Amino acid sequence: MKYEDKVDLYDDEGNLLAKEIPIEALHPYRNPYMGEIYRFVKRTSVIELEKIEDMLRAGRAGWSTIVGQDEIKMPWYGFDVELVDNAEYVADELIKLLQAKPDDGTEVRVLEGGTILVVQLSDEVLARSYDISPTLTRVATALSQVIAKIANLHPLEHPYKIGLLKAVLWGRYPQSTGTPPGHPVHPLLKLPTSLEGLGNGLKSLMINHIAALADMRTMWALALGTILEQGAAAEMGYNVGWFERYMLLTAAYQGFNANSLVLDLIKENSKGTVGDVMAGMLQKALEHGVIVRKGDKYPWVLPSGAVMWAAPDLILWNAYSIAGLTAAAIVNCAAARAVQGAASVCAFYPDMLIWETCGLPDPDAGRILGCGQGYVFYTHGLYGGAAPGAFSCDHVIVKNTSGFLTPISAACACLDAGTQIFKVTTTSGLYFTLAQEFPIFREPMKRVAEAAEKIKSEI
Repeated sequence: MKYEDKVDLYDDEGNLLAKEIPIEALHPYRNPYMGEIYRFVKRTSVIELEKIEDMLRAGRAGWSTIVGQDEIKMPWYGFDVELVDNAEYVADELIKLLQAKPDDGTEVRVLEGGTILVVQLSDEVLARSYDISPTLTRVATALSQVIAKIANLHPLEHPYKIGLLKAVLWGRYPQSTGTPPGHPVHPLLKLPTSLEGLGNGLKSLMINHIAALADMRTMWALALGTILEQGAAAEMGYNVGWFERYMLLTAAYQGFNANSLVLDLIKENSKGTVGDVMAGMLQKALEHGVIVRKGDKYPWVLPSGAVMWAAPDLILWNAYSIAGLTAAAIVNCAAARAVQGAASVCAFYPDMLIWETCGLPDPDAGRILGCGQGYVFYTHGLYGGAAPGAFSCDHVIVKNTSGFLTPISAACACLDAGTQIFKVTTTSGLYFTLAQEFPIFREPMKRVAEAAEKIKSEI
């Protein structure tokens, strides 16, 4: 065992899930449940058959924005094809075309009365692929051939209709560098051409989507967001060597309710303010020896009476400070029934904490504060009431913490009563369906803890 740190894990109702868990059992490359989540999101693609029918009928394809899905129409190339009614046939044909060998694990599920297909490629395909591109490229190619077969189209005899079909499934060349917004064939994760830099793929889901996958349960969203962010952090190299304990310990406290710190702070300050949560966190940090008073005179006590606190273990202090930030944002957004406060708390709680402790490092050593300032501006100042949940976790505005901001936003989006311009029910209806159909997303805190319990003897 590399580190002495062990934590007790609790669920969102305060029930003890696992005791004395080494933080290494929560490593994204070691925890089996976290691995299942990564496998699922990497191999899964969604097809909206009803939308494809409508697009082909109207000759509509290749738009550039989510609000401009009628900007390009070529009805003279449109044609009718019955896909929803033939959904089972389409699914069977896709399996035949997509599998590398019979019974290799390729799956296609028919949902919502045939309007939606969920495609999951085999591990064999992904293991031999450079990235997740096959979740679009192979799926779109196979689907185009199935549709052409149903519609009785041939490339040599119907080149323009085939061209429309290509644009519907692939987007507009050369403008569509990834999947266009609202595209009817879309992987769960962004394609490499659309990512904001290296190592961001696993966190390329929209914040609202994470809330929907958590079925709008606050601390489930916190856990799922943490799993995705920590997976991306591992890929980026954020948790290698010097930084490993920092990432694992903080993720345990923030995302998996280690020692019930986040939940206790929420309960104890449920009728309080952001400042009350901060004070409660500092009191616990003092009681637990996370911060100490080094002396009673100057320079440890200033002429004003302010105490300059010290943290013997700065990494543990960071875990406590981010747990406090998380609880403060949840209390604030729950009181307002609005996610807008998540950005404000991330922007200003760190500054409050620096002043209150007379200079201890703020959460994530300034990264939360820096991202929070931009987050407030782009969700309030520039775009009005906009939508903190409409950002993907790899977005340039929110990506530059160590993975500790977007789980807060996802948790707070679960508390929102519809104040966002782009609210969860508007942007992420499909993800509610996925959450109901695939139980992998249910009870993530419990499943992380159970997986950690199974492997802790190996560490």
